[in-house]
Amino acid sequence: RAYAPVLPATGEVRLDPEESSHLVRARRVRVGEAVVLFDGQGGSRLGRLADANAKAALVHIDGDYPDRRPSRVLRLAVALPEMGRADRMVQALAELGVAELAPLVTARSAPGRAGQAERRAPRWAKLAREACKVNGCARALVLRPALPFEDALGQGAVLLDPDPQAARLLEVLGAEGEGVWLLIGPEGGFTDAELSSAREADAPVARLGATALRVETAAIAAAAIALGT
Repeated sequence: RAYAPVLPATGEVRLDPEESSHLVRARRVRVGEAVVLFDGQGGSRLGRLADANAKAALVHIDGDYPDRRPSRVLRLAVALPEMGRADRMVQALAELGVAELAPLVTARSAPGRAGQAERRAPRWAKLAREACKVNGCARALVLRPALPFEDALGQGAVLLDPDPQAARLLEVLGAEGEGVWLLIGPEGGFTDAELSSAREADAPVARLGATALRVETAAIAAAAIALGT
């Protein structure tokens, strides 16, 4: 699999140096062998390597190629952990097939995290494209701007909270259907005022299991549960 931002229906595609090197040197694809190209926007083509140039590989397109699509469109707004942990979270969410990810700004969010995420966006976009080489999806995780908590409540949101009295996530998602935002709070959780605002907005509260989790673990677990159906 290789990424090609411009993906015609027929003809040939010349890959950039990074993708060419990955295909020819790392994956050791030979002339005549099959290559699947994806554009990160949902387009996918089956082709054959026509020129094994490690700086400008050429792929001849044979036709369309089926895309693997998750069972639902899933969007996550996460109060980000520190950036090293956030990198690993983004990579895992992209591989799982999460559609969109936004940094969630809450009362207990670490100061400056939204700005750090903005500067990290090019790296995360690359991680999202690399994930498409693993999971078989042609549509990459989309990174959204920071989302304030109150704005997120207006997006058809479900709050994740370790409250043992809350319904399980799949029970809530079964009722809510497609395209909801899952809100995952910071270390220390949502404040009482935020939980009160959620109740006033009729936003459901759901739990993952019996234990409290780190932010990035909760995000990955939520995505795995929601997309495993």
